[in-house]
Amino acid sequence: IGKAAGLAFILSSAEYVSAADGEKSYENSKLGYQLSYPADWKESKKPVKTHLDEIQFKSGTNRGSELGVSVDPIKIDSLPSFGTPDEVGKRVVSVEKAKDGVSSAKLIGTSKEEVDGIVYYTLEYESESSRGNKHFIAKVAVANRKLYVLTGQAKIDKYEQDKENLKQGIASFRVVAV
Repeated sequence: IGKAAGLAFILSSAEYVSAADGEKSYENSKLGYQLSYPADWKESKKPVKTHLDEIQFKSGTNRGSELGVSVDPIKIDSLPSFGTPDEVGKRVVSVEKAKDGVSSAKLIGTSKEEVDGIVYYTLEYESESSRGNKHFIAKVAVANRKLYVLTGQAKIDKYEQDKENLKQGIASFRVVAV
């Protein structure tokens, strides 16, 4: 019962707040994160929950284009203690390459920013697999001994169509103190 009650509390602390024209905003006040996404994208639940918290927003027009947040408990206190943006990017690509059906993956670029005392890394990479060729942009942060990851993805051949939507969603992602 305790786990179910905790999940119910987390879900009840999720809010949808107004954003700029053409966007919706999502905020989880319990776990302390927020983001904006295109107004015509729809929230989607994963069939199997594998993280402390996870939510997805999928394009209604380009199948395979989506933004997804995952939150997990970790033992480190800061993202830099895990490595530089390039080191973390190389680890992510290494994990991607090890996935079943992936034939190749390459790191395109990384960046670092700090907002309100929280360090964010943005990692951009592509993957070719038996499930399709995809372009990913991930924004990663560590706060409150939790790893926060927002990943935007699109099929490589559709990436240019959703590039701005994905980049705006990534840029809007913030972790707030809880």
